Amino acid sequence: MLAKLKQKNTVTVKQYVTDEKGHKVAAILDIKELARIADLLEDLSDLKTIEGRVAEPSEDYEAYSRKRKSRLHV
Repeated sequence: MLAKLKQKNTVTVKQYVTDEKGHKVAAILDIKELARIADLLEDLSDLKTIEGRVAEPSEDYEAYSRKRKSRLHV
């Protein structure tokens, strides 16, 4: 199931750094914009992790809890 998110699709650039020919080689971002992009990348990483775990077998919480507790009592 895919969810469609409504988010800004653009990155707000404060200023571009150009080479001697005028080609853009870097961008200067506002710190808040950089934080927003970092959050989006973290969300993307989380989604990738979830996608990779879809094929993993599920385990009942009670069974998992019993198994975990038995390993803790040594």
